[in-house]
Amino acid sequence: MNANQVDHTNSVDQSGNERNISLKTMLLERRQTLTREIDELIARHRSDQLLQREQSVADTGDRSLQDSTGEQQISILEVRNRMRNQIDEALRRLEDGTYGTCEDCSRQINPERLKAMPFARRCVECQQKAEVIEQIEKGPDREEI
Repeated sequence: MNANQVDHTNSVDQSGNERNISLKTMLLERRQTLTREIDELIARHRSDQLLQREQSVADTGDRSLQDSTGEQQISILEVRNRMRNQIDEALRRLEDGTYGTCEDCSRQINPERLKAMPFARRCVECQQKAEVIEQIEKGPDREEI
């Protein structure tokens, strides 16, 4: 390299490293928030169950409401836990250098999509295709003609 040439390798490596640190921080903060929400949901569910046991005879309407509330709490808990698992997977992809790359077409995922869904594994186009396939697979069995 002569005096007029500039080595951009170090600045590219540095900006990539800063990006990874920023992404990792964001993912870890999101994970921590989800973990806190999960802990709160579990505590609330346990508290509700204890209160339900301590109450004297509850009528059918009370039990129905309690069951419905418990089911809602469990559903929310499952969603939060799934999101936490997706963030854990995103952290693994960040460590191995595949974060931000679509697992289907290998193109870079739009940074705006990653901001909105930091655990996205596919670009928008491939995600739409995957959802159509999933709908077809879940659809009712079709009669053969």
